[in-house]
Amino acid sequence: MMATKLEKAETAFYIKDLRGHSRELFGVKPEVFDGALFHVDKKRITKTEAKKLITQFLQKEVK
Repeated sequence: MMATKLEKAETAFYIKDLRGHSRELFGVKPEVFDGALFHVDKKRITKTEAKKLITQFLQKEVK
């Protein structure tokens, strides 16, 4: 029986490695990536988690 896409564990990558490819992976500059993941205490994160944090960061209201 094959596992569905949701059942497969997504690979976690080192944040510094994702940052180095932030333009290609997420379409944002490294500075935006830094802002979005500023409060993340983990050293590794999945691409899905990073994309979600970047989207939330970009949609925040500027005060």
